[in-house]
Amino acid sequence: MNLKFSYRCWPDKDGHKVAYVQAEDGDYLPWIYRDMHLSYPKFFKMDDMTKVGFLAVERLMLDFEGSLDPKTTGVVFFSAEASLPTDRQFEETIKDDDDFFPSPSIFVYTLPNILCGEVCIRHGFQGESGLYVIYDLDKEVVMNICRDMLGNNSAVILGIVDEDKGKFWARAEVITKDYLSKNSENV
Repeated sequence: MNLKFSYRCWPDKDGHKVAYVQAEDGDYLPWIYRDMHLSYPKFFKMDDMTKVGFLAVERLMLDFEGSLDPKTTGVVFFSAEASLPTDRQFEETIKDDDDFFPSPSIFVYTLPNILCGEVCIRHGFQGESGLYVIYDLDKEVVMNICRDMLGNNSAVILGIVDEDKGKFWARAEVITKDYLSKNSENV
């Protein structure tokens, strides 16, 4: 049996929960959405990169809903690809002068930070947010950005999202000052 998609949230050795979502291709992401019994119709308008990151946060929030202060929760994602797959799709709508029809519904997802916006809107998070394009994920850089964000926030949703040869994956976790001080090497 070939596994086409999976999602889960499990604790690490210290009990810190991390959510994971992966799909063989973007066509499987709505299956995960339905299996999680979510109700967020905007999901179906999202590009695949946003969908997989959104689903990872949704899985995580099943264990954290109500325990985070939305006014002081930030969101940060890291990605090597960012919106590149959607950028290529949008390029197809504008490359031919005879068939020039830019798609606004695709264009909006050429902005990689839209993932953070969707998560913040869904959960009412009002803290800082951002998506960093980084090819070689450096734990020290991630830790420093989280630490910096925690100067103004009580918690940060930390996510990593990417696509590799049509396969999508994401992970998400909640980072707090307390967690960061005890586990900075695990971030």
